[in-house]
Amino acid sequence: MSSAIPLISEELKNYLAILLGNEVSKKYLQKIVTPMEEYSLHIYRDVSRVSEILDALELKGFNAHQHEIFENLIIIDPKGPFELTNLEDSKEIIVDNRAAEMIYQGADVFVPGVKRANRVQAGDVVNVFNQRNILVARAEAAMSHNQMLKENRGIAAKNILSPYVVPSFDLLNDETLPIYFQSIPAYLASVNLDPKPEDKILDCCAAPGNKTFHLNELTKDQAKIIAVDRSKRRIEKIKSKIRQYKTSNITAYVGNIIDLSKEWDIKFDKILVDPPCSSLGLRPRLVHDIDVKTIESIAAYQKAILFACDKLLKENGTIVYSTCTITKEENEEIIHHAAENMGYKVVEQNFVFSKANISISDFTFPVQRFIPGIDNTLGYFIAKLQKSKS
Repeated sequence: MSSAIPLISEELKNYLAILLGNEVSKKYLQKIVTPMEEYSLHIYRDVSRVSEILDALELKGFNAHQHEIFENLIIIDPKGPFELTNLEDSKEIIVDNRAAEMIYQGADVFVPGVKRANRVQAGDVVNVFNQRNILVARAEAAMSHNQMLKENRGIAAKNILSPYVVPSFDLLNDETLPIYFQSIPAYLASVNLDPKPEDKILDCCAAPGNKTFHLNELTKDQAKIIAVDRSKRRIEKIKSKIRQYKTSNITAYVGNIIDLSKEWDIKFDKILVDPPCSSLGLRPRLVHDIDVKTIESIAAYQKAILFACDKLLKENGTIVYSTCTITKEENEEIIHHAAENMGYKVVEQNFVFSKANISISDFTFPVQRFIPGIDNTLGYFIAKLQKSKS
């Protein structure tokens, strides 16, 4: 199972071959179905607890070490791959495709993700499949099928064996730890914005807030930071963290930045733009169910977000644009549009870790593109833009 190729449409397969070339496309498809080779745990503000966290991870059987450059990052290797075979004549639990990807890397089966569990009784050892008949785990049912139908939360089955096990907060068993998982590329997006204590900063698509708090950490709680997201539920989580971390200089708003840009009379020194995207860089992905028409539609929305942010940015201000996808429409073509039609200069980034030195069309601007199969991360894109004086 660990060497499986994700279920993917011929349209998208052909798109990737043209975009990346046959060799890199093949590497991507082999790795996108697996977790990242390295997970990074961000310790917010308090690096004095690094040794404590490393010891806790070692006790749980994970290899981990402190990052060689960023002392507030711990790098953790996932466990696996483990051989997972179909238990003949066993009952089955079918889960939705997104839940399956979490279960595939060690999570338990939670009730909201269950689509079908015919005749399953508590205590049964079952095969767990996604909706496309991919085996993702062996599990022991914690509820009967009837209980699952009645309940809307809770653990339906405990994971016994999955191809991978990735680190989770539960392993550390300490809710007081100021930590969150943040991939290296996402970490670099905040660092490369080069935020200063005197800056006024906008995080325009902020949820779940990891970059927002990273920007605050980098500016030592001094910058004025505004976080915006369309999801009320996710903004409430950011507000909860603001209270937890006793932070007074971050303000969180529910809203669409395109609409807010028409209402606000405010200018920012720096803006982080991490817009909704096709998410073709997230790992693991067992099913790719997006088409090129949808990618183009998402890219049009991203351009609208960038245009809105331009109205909110001071002359000579800076934007870092990032996505967790690998398409040219959502990445290079957006940056080309900013440079050719919006008067932006694409500038060098202070921290460049990507190994994926791939030519995309005739694009020559200095950007970072992370590609599974070449980099030990999720697929990601980062560009740094400077606004010209009018």
